[in-house]
Amino acid sequence: MLRTLMSLMPLLALLASGCAAPPAETVPARMTPYLTPDSMVTRDGSHQPLASWLPDGRPEAVIIGLHSFGDYHAAFDHLGPWFAAQGMAFYAWDQRGFGAHPEAGHWPGDAPLITDTVDAIQLLDARWHAPIYLLGESMGGGVALITAAEHPTLPIAGLALAAPSVRAGLRTRYLWNALFTVGGALMPGASYTLERDPDDPRYYPPSAERLANDPNVIHDVRLDTYRDLIRFTDRASDIAADVRAPMLLLYGGRDGMIPPVSITRLREAQPQRLTYHFYPDAPHLLLQAADWQRYGRDILQWIQQSVTGVAAAPTQQ
Repeated sequence: MLRTLMSLMPLLALLASGCAAPPAETVPARMTPYLTPDSMVTRDGSHQPLASWLPDGRPEAVIIGLHSFGDYHAAFDHLGPWFAAQGMAFYAWDQRGFGAHPEAGHWPGDAPLITDTVDAIQLLDARWHAPIYLLGESMGGGVALITAAEHPTLPIAGLALAAPSVRAGLRTRYLWNALFTVGGALMPGASYTLERDPDDPRYYPPSAERLANDPNVIHDVRLDTYRDLIRFTDRASDIAADVRAPMLLLYGGRDGMIPPVSITRLREAQPQRLTYHFYPDAPHLLLQAADWQRYGRDILQWIQQSVTGVAAAPTQQ
């Protein structure tokens, strides 16, 4: 497939101007969003499968978990209860195009990803009146960045970004964009299979098994879906400087997906608002890693300090 695309290189210059994100879509507002115990019903009447973990008593803060590309809300099955035990309410849903959605595997469009997050923030703010934090892993970090940048009046207390999907600083960024534009147009249904090891020692055993074998995790990635993911990642990269909420950025030295230069550019875009934690031996999916509690403690302490204004004491595992 790549050889076929490379043979079309003369077209790339012509198509490069079309590599930017398509015009903004809209999501029709047909109803008032609401929550049920196992779903979030959004403004257009779509039901998003929802999971929540609540503390005993009133939460100190509310965390919205935004999963990575190909994953779904079960990405937080270990983190949600852990944060709830620390006094935080935790919510996560299957973002459109993923998990139990009937069109899983197809890019849902940028607008639904963002407006669903907006709806969730407004619903949870009305329910709890507590500080709200977006916790995004990979693609979920891109969702958090775009939501916060494009909706600066939302009650977002902060963004915790675990290896967010950003691409700034890549010399070949627009060449690859053009390549995927051609491929996505000519062979939209072409796909590649993402193989994962259920015993991958880098990851928490239940996460490694789930990522490898759970049928709700996407394993066959369509070329047109990946093209749209790249466009979405570009959008997150380009808009990151507009975020006005505090940010915590986590990144691993063994991340094979997000280039170090793009993390550097994100840090440069937010020199005043961003706190950075680097873990030399950590993989890309930090929140699924074998030592996820280490990263969870750093996130928790950052949130607690943000809420109270006082540095938090170290937490117990």
